[in-house]
Amino acid sequence: MTNPDIVIIGSGIGGATIASGLAGCGASILILERGEPLPATPHARSTRSIFLDEHYRPKEMWREAGGAAFNPGNYYYVGGNSKFFGAVLIRY
Repeated sequence: MTNPDIVIIGSGIGGATIASGLAGCGASILILERGEPLPATPHARSTRSIFLDEHYRPKEMWREAGGAAFNPGNYYYVGGNSKFFGAVLIRY
C-alpha cells in the first residue's frame, strides 16, 4: 500500500477500534505500530511476570516537568497496552 487514505498510529485499543469502525468505508487504511508481536511465552500469560517482575516494561525513561525521571509503563507491542489489559475494569 503506497498511498493509504487513512493512517492510524498505534494498534492498541484506540487504533484498533477506529480501524474496525472505518473498515467498511471503502478507504485504504494503514496502521503503523512501533512494537513487535508479543511472543507466545509463559511470561505473556503470567500476571506476576507482567506486573510484578515487569518482564515486558521498556527500559526507556521519561522526564516530568520538574526533571525527575520515571518509567512511563508503556508496552510497545502489536496491540499496545491492550495486550496487557486483561479486560479487567474495576468499578469506582
